[in-house]
Amino acid sequence: MEFRAITPNDYEAVRQFLAENGWEKRVADADKFHQMMENASRTVVAFEDERVIGFARALCDGVSNGYIGTVAVAEDFRKQGVGRELVERLMGDDKNITWVLRAGRGSEEFWKKMGFSVSEVAMERNRIQ
Repeated sequence: MEFRAITPNDYEAVRQFLAENGWEKRVADADKFHQMMENASRTVVAFEDERVIGFARALCDGVSNGYIGTVAVAEDFRKQGVGRELVERLMGDDKNITWVLRAGRGSEEFWKKMGFSVSEVAMERNRIQ
């Protein structure tokens, strides 16, 4: 298994992977997806041979705050440590950064194991659907 930052050569394979794993609406427009990747400050792609099996991306100022925007693992690779490895590589080891995210339904236990807790101070302004 290989973990590394995304490259432009990976964009289409990662976009297809995300579309197949519940993110189809978010990645339907290839141009917008490419812009999302270019604007992400941190990305990690997991490969098994040539197959994309996981992906994560974040926005982070590198000093104080980070936002995890995407974490996805292929169904047949879940519960094998791929998600944990993606998130650990994405966040790095700087304990001074506060990380936030919007947890998908059913993922709460995973995030709790990663050290996250439900916030009582976060605010949210939803995008136009």
